[in-house]
Amino acid sequence: MFKGALAANFIVNIAASPIASLNKDLRPLLSQNAAIWYPGSEGFSNATNRWSADTSPGIDVVVSVAAEKDVQATIKYANAHSLPFLAINGGHGTSSYLNNVKSGIGIHMRGLKGVSLSALNSSQAVILGGTLSREVIAGLESFKKQSTTGGCDCTGFTAPMLGGGHGWLQGRYGLMTDNLVSARVVLANGTAISVDATQHSDLYWGLRGAGHNFGIVTSVNYQVYDTTPDTDGFATATFTFTQDKLEAVFAIANSWLAAKNRPTELTHYGIFTNNAAVDPNPLIVFLVYWQGPGPIPAQYTDPLRALKPVSTANAHVDLLGANANTGASLDGPACAHGNGRQTFPVDLDSWDLGNLRSVLNIFAGFSSSALKDSVMLLEGFATNRVLEIDPASTAYASRGSQLLASPLLTYPPGNATLDSEVAAVGKRIRATLLNGSEGGRLRAYVNYANGDESQESVYGYEEWRLQRLRALKRAYDPEGRFNFYEPIKV
Repeated sequence: MFKGALAANFIVNIAASPIASLNKDLRPLLSQNAAIWYPGSEGFSNATNRWSADTSPGIDVVVSVAAEKDVQATIKYANAHSLPFLAINGGHGTSSYLNNVKSGIGIHMRGLKGVSLSALNSSQAVILGGTLSREVIAGLESFKKQSTTGGCDCTGFTAPMLGGGHGWLQGRYGLMTDNLVSARVVLANGTAISVDATQHSDLYWGLRGAGHNFGIVTSVNYQVYDTTPDTDGFATATFTFTQDKLEAVFAIANSWLAAKNRPTELTHYGIFTNNAAVDPNPLIVFLVYWQGPGPIPAQYTDPLRALKPVSTANAHVDLLGANANTGASLDGPACAHGNGRQTFPVDLDSWDLGNLRSVLNIFAGFSSSALKDSVMLLEGFATNRVLEIDPASTAYASRGSQLLASPLLTYPPGNATLDSEVAAVGKRIRATLLNGSEGGRLRAYVNYANGDESQESVYGYEEWRLQRLRALKRAYDPEGRFNFYEPIKV
């Protein structure tokens, strides 16, 4: 409830703004199940509560959509009144560009959710634009299907896919973006179109890797695959090591990356974390996943066991369990809201052991600081199918990279000075990871982007690729209505 001067100021601001007429002018155009939420309501609070408190788009009102026509009507209304708008689903994006939304309309997509098999092709699923990753995984499992999905239950499905989309099954099926068959997209002018390899094929290319720039996706046809005994779930081994084993652990991982016939089934995932109750130094958690019934072949686990880990845990998990193993279930720490969070992604080709040691030394200073709950993500998803796909066939620019590294810096919110200090730490970690490797040239996963990266680092250094993206931006979003997440600059 708004009280006193706060309420008076809010009412004055609403009355002076075009959002005052939403109920009169926009509501009649929306579907029955749509809603309009103003500040002070539970709906508004839930819709605008973001994963990172460090990211705070200026949203004055939220339209909860329940049909594609609701998205169209809202965009047309926003355009008529020169108001910015922002699609909201999982609320996980941390790019600082999101803070450029001022007095905008939030288009909340969660009322437009669902997973079904295509009536025309049982190897495709129809996924609505407001569906969360967990809901897609569970929905596909109910049909005995699987595909590449995000590694975190609480993120939206669509936005990660538009930025490439890494996941546990990408070695077998390619990136999320590689499995996009077609999409319904509402453009900057409110027009809704179908996009695929034959209809608006230029936009189909751009959606797959830079799709945040071109429209709001209301539904997709997505390639899915039958689950078989050989592909059902993962045998997992989770090793916890003291810091002195770092070089030996990641030398083993490097040998897997360099293998001539790298198994499609094999994924590794490392984490640096602080746990003073176990060790005053950072710990290394190293997960090995093997798709299928298992067990994991001994050649991948015996060398790690020989290093005498602090602990070892073995399990067989489904796809949701694979997310839970890294704390990314709905009730896990990776899905908790309310903290300040910043990420600084770096795509790599191998683990530089000296650089990893330097990063771990930085983490050693976090144990009693505001950053004590931070972790370092060192993701080694299988890349077999990813590398088989022509790099020029999609807008995703880092197809050749083997690894994704990023600190997930977590800290108390609401302190601008601390925000700046954390950003400095993140940049230091990023520079350390690039030291002496990659030609010093940053390649950054757009879905983890911080907002200070160059166009080239997130969308590719090839001039033809950037020219093509800029041409698409001029054609489909000439006024920059979708410029609030890593925008392509024309």
